[in-house]
This record gives sequence, C-alpha cells and structure tokens, in this order.
Amino acid sequence: MPLVEIKGVQFENRGARLMLQAVLDRLAGTRPDLGIAIAPHPLSPYPERARLGAWQKLSLRKRALDLNELSYRWPGAVSGFGRRFGVVTERDVDAVLDASGFAYGEAWGDWPIRYVTGELQRSGRHGKPYVFLPQAFGPFRGAATARLLGRALGHAALICPRDGESLAQLRALPGGFAERLLPCPDFTIALRGEPRAADAWEVDERTLLLVPNSRMLEVARAGPGWRDGYLPLLAQLATRAQVGGLGVRILNHAGREDAEVCARLAALVDNARIIDEPDPVRLKGVIGRSGLVVSSRYHGCVNALSQGVPCLATSWSHKYPALFSDYGVPGFVLVECDPATALERLDHLVADRTAWSERITGRQVELEAQVEFMWQRVFALLPSRAASAVREGMSR
Repeated sequence: MPLVEIKGVQFENRGARLMLQAVLDRLAGTRPDLGIAIAPHPLSPYPERARLGAWQKLSLRKRALDLNELSYRWPGAVSGFGRRFGVVTERDVDAVLDASGFAYGEAWGDWPIRYVTGELQRSGRHGKPYVFLPQAFGPFRGAATARLLGRALGHAALICPRDGESLAQLRALPGGFAERLLPCPDFTIALRGEPRAADAWEVDERTLLLVPNSRMLEVARAGPGWRDGYLPLLAQLATRAQVGGLGVRILNHAGREDAEVCARLAALVDNARIIDEPDPVRLKGVIGRSGLVVSSRYHGCVNALSQGVPCLATSWSHKYPALFSDYGVPGFVLVECDPATALERLDHLVADRTAWSERITGRQVELEAQVEFMWQRVFALLPSRAASAVREGMSR
C-alpha cells in the first residue's frame, strides 16, 4: 500500500481540521488504495489519529538534531517491526501532502523552514514527491533563511501559493523552482458543509456569527489599536446587528486557543450564545446557514464566502485581503481598528445582503475549477502501488 503523509494538520483548530478533512475526502474518492500517515502533535492526539486509520508517523528529530536520514539506512526488518505496531518513519512514506496553511514565514520563526528544507532535500534524494497544497508563504526573515528555502524548494514536486503576495514572496527566493509553482485558492472551498447542524445551534439567515481570533490581541501580529479596541469593536458590531433585528452567536473556530477570547466577548454581548462545534463539516454547515459573518479566523471567512454568506473580516495577515479579492469583495477587510468604518461596512452588508451574496457566489465556480485542476496535478504525482513497491525494494 502506498503511504502518503498529510503534514501540518491537527484536530483542535477547526481550520486545520477542515483542511485534513478536505484531503481525506479527495484521497478516498480518487485514490482509496493510499494509506495515510499523520505525525504526533499535542493538538493531534493518538485517539484522533487512530480513529482515521492513520499510521503513526515517527520523526527522528529534536530541534537542530535531525536523524531522519537514518531511517533510510536501517534494515527493512526494522521498518517491518514498527509497522506491526502502526508506526512508520520517513523512510516508509511514499509522498508528502503539506497542508500547513501558513507555517513558512517570519511570523513563525526559522524552525519550520529549517525542518522543511531537510525534508525536501531527503525527498529529492529518495525520489518521493513533496507537494505544498494551497497555503500562504512569507514574508521571509533574513537572507540566509531565504537562500536555504529557495535551494530546497527545487526538490518539491508542486508548490501551490494561495495568493498573489505568497507567489511574489516565493518568486523572490533564489533557486530554480518556478516551473513547480501553481497558484491556487484555498482547497477547502469545495468541501460541503452539513447545514442541518445549524438547527442544533439555532442559527438561520437572521443570525450574525462573530468568529473571534486571539491573535488579534497581539500587537506584534495585528498591529497597534487592536489589542485594546478589538473586543469593543466586535461588541459594537453585535449591538448594531441586534438593533437591526438579528440574533448574534459567537463561534469558536479554533478550540482551546480561542476559548478565552470567546468568553470575554460573550461577556460584552447580550444573549450571545457560544457555538463550539468540533466537527469541521458540521461547523461549515452552521456558517453556511447564517445570514452574516464577522470573522477574524481565516477559515471562518473561507467557510462563509465559499457558501455565499456575506462576511466582514479583521486582518492580521496578507491572506485575508487576498481571499476577499478572490471573491470580488476586497472592501470588506478591516486592516485598522476603526469602529466607524466597521459599522459602515456592516450596514452595507445588511442593506444589500442578497446582492453581495450573489456577487460572492458568482466567483465560486471559477475558484472551484482552479482547485479541481490543482488536485488533478497532485494525483498525477502520487505513486502507484507498483511504484511504491519498487522504491521500497530498492531501499532494503
């Protein structure tokens, strides 16, 4: 059985879980012969991984010490022994689908880039395709890091920047990998939600969903003004919606990471129930049945726009304006903490909700076609059962 590692996903953040589900659905529908491997992570506990039937990917790495190359050198009997317990190493993986979303850039430091460069180099040496599924990249801190990543990306089989800024950041890196670049929007836009889940949370077209993000309280990320003004701004938007006859719900899109900020916001908004739905498909269904969304979580915005629900976003990264430009509504991204502007934009969405919804929906078909083309490219790269057997035989 060919084995594909799904990298960069987890189970707590609903956006990351959504990306995992989108990958699983496509693999099940097109290549059911493929096995999957997922690495342990504090937010990807063993029971969750085992429930998917995933092999447990063991990484031989601790900070700067990376011993994963050793797995290619030990006897095949060692790998066989590990498989008896559901454990595999880098050697056993035939391809990597990197669904990190946004891990490679100065916002997260140099370690993710150092790690991925080692994996790319080993993948190149051992003839295994490494695919970066649509995600954000950059900006990159320091010339040394940029050179390191640029050289390593030449070993990637396919690199899918999710937006124009990410594409520009990649093109500025040294290295010959331009032919491997394939711009593509977020691949979860084609994943269908479960609309019946909205009934359990009493959400319908007369509901405004607030989707907060704890990162908006970090000055280093969101910028000045947001730390003190963020929650009051959301509360003002909620009050305006309630005066207009809309019900308000607060939706937790990141689990434990956003639990506190959701509670703090609920204390400022009358009758605002918190929705904490862990299933990403049900969560998307809840968002799809709502009337309006105000979201600071990227995939909260994706879930709204991909279902034709008008959305107002607060932004701490270039990925937000890029997403809204894809859907033809770039004016509904709040870059600065300006309550007057926010209330004005919300009023526009409420007054012309149907027109905005039609405009957003009109872009969906084209964007889904780009995602479908991307998947066709990906599946052309994934190894067959025969190719996997040949590679394993050569490594014994």
